[in-house]
Amino acid sequence: MKKEIVELREKMNENGIDLYYVPSGDYHSSEYVNDFFKCREFLSGLTGEAGELIVNEEGAYLWTDGRYFLQAEQQLAGSEIELMRMAEPGVPTIDEFLIDYAKRHQGCTVGFDGKVLPASAGFGIEDELAEYDVTIKYDLDLAGEVWTERPAIEPSAIFEFPMESAGVSAEEKVRLVREKMTEKGADYLLVTDLMETAWLLNLRGRDIDYTPVFFAFTLVSQNDVRLFVMDGALRNGMPESCSFVTVCDYNDINKALAEIPGDKKLWLDPDSANYELVKICKEAADGSNLICEMTPIAMMKTAKNEQEIKSTVNAHIKDGAAMVKFIAWVKRTVGEGNMTEISAADYLQACRFEQDGCFDLSFETISGYGPNGAIIHYAPTEETNADVKPEGFLLVDSGGQYMDGTTDITRTLAVGPLTQEMKDNYTYVLKSHLAMILMDVPKDMNGVDLDAYVREPLRKVGLDFKHGLSHGVGHVLSVHEGPNILRRVATPIGFLPGMIMSDEPGVYLDGKYGIRIENELLFVDKGNGDMRLENLTMCPYEREAINKDLLTEEELAWVNDYHKKVRETLEPLVDDETRKYLYEATEEI
Repeated sequence: MKKEIVELREKMNENGIDLYYVPSGDYHSSEYVNDFFKCREFLSGLTGEAGELIVNEEGAYLWTDGRYFLQAEQQLAGSEIELMRMAEPGVPTIDEFLIDYAKRHQGCTVGFDGKVLPASAGFGIEDELAEYDVTIKYDLDLAGEVWTERPAIEPSAIFEFPMESAGVSAEEKVRLVREKMTEKGADYLLVTDLMETAWLLNLRGRDIDYTPVFFAFTLVSQNDVRLFVMDGALRNGMPESCSFVTVCDYNDINKALAEIPGDKKLWLDPDSANYELVKICKEAADGSNLICEMTPIAMMKTAKNEQEIKSTVNAHIKDGAAMVKFIAWVKRTVGEGNMTEISAADYLQACRFEQDGCFDLSFETISGYGPNGAIIHYAPTEETNADVKPEGFLLVDSGGQYMDGTTDITRTLAVGPLTQEMKDNYTYVLKSHLAMILMDVPKDMNGVDLDAYVREPLRKVGLDFKHGLSHGVGHVLSVHEGPNILRRVATPIGFLPGMIMSDEPGVYLDGKYGIRIENELLFVDKGNGDMRLENLTMCPYEREAINKDLLTEEELAWVNDYHKKVRETLEPLVDDETRKYLYEATEEI
């Protein structure tokens, strides 16, 4: 058994714990986390943002979703940790596993760090295990005790987000939030989601890779706004635009919540607030005075305002210029024999950082050649770094953080000759991708219906993919913005004008290659409550991979019109070598 698991078991025995649960989150239930919080990765060896670990005397078990199945098989090999493939037949959910264990070990003790588990999950575990006389210990960070060289949190400098990109002042946003609080009957609103605080106050930071946020809690009442941040984060003081905000110490949030009068109603999001924090809130607000629902900020930030949309369009144009420079370089140099997955990702990063206002990537670049492209969220390491040869496909999923927008784009590049199967499968993926772009979205359509409609062109030919079709995109925030996320098992989410979401179907043949095509789309009101989808991404599709005989006249016309627009938009922004590629890539099909 892996050394770290053995040491964790020793800590469990010392503390009388029979089963220990290690999720992947932080104190705010973030998707991407600071290195300090990568306990599950440290213990199991699985990198990436999705994974949950359970250890007991019988074994060690790692749950992850379809994006990471192949990667997990490789990274868990030899560890004796059992891979639990989420949503696969016969694989229990974590809740089902815990219930089964509790049935067989009545009176057992289950442990986890309550500060890194969402309250909704923690209270769910409480309720499910109550009838089995289970004791829950939630105040022990045993993973942290094992991880003796754990990196410290070094808070970044918080900076003001410009109004020309934000569009609405922090003061106005707070006013709108207070209106929602009054409607709900809430005296206080606790904001625990890092993106929500950043959006509300028009502030950004660099505490988490790829997501420009900072560690903070915000407590809003009708009379004041208190921001709880780490010491040293506001190195230049609070911006004038937030002069109405009272700054408090990050570690004082528990005390502030405990002091809320018991007859006052407190609104919080149990999917973002951690279990330990909500336990404190329940005691302070007498339980019945807690409003445990998604905050109003969550939906407000998903519907982008006019200035956010205008800024995002500009970011995508710059990102398109970076992308076509990168693709032109790949096509031009792949035959020289010294290109690898990592060197390709590095060159693309350099192309982005040349663009005005690009200050970070929006996630770790997925650069997968050949069989590695079939690993859905593969990121190359020195151990797996494959040479890119002048044949087959190179799948590149990437994005940038610009001061005017967040981008996310996938292009599957033909780096040499393709088989007919490759061309046909690329075209089927393109047809699924176009199905979303070309559709109208009725005002009453939900996520389940949209997901099924867009997957249909692939399913008709016996193909499908084991990841979500679409996710919201934040405005200079997380590239994966909820609640409008369509995961592998789609949920009945609603859609609003102003939402920006991805469109990313794919096909993955294990051991051979992967194909994914992704653009960002804007939901636009048609004037009658229904919506159309407007493309934001500016980059050609892979012309030589398209079998035009499989496209309808409408699909082919849209692709040709899109390529014409891409050419006209990007031509003034690129160098001569890139312009040559751009002309070839956007010729009429």
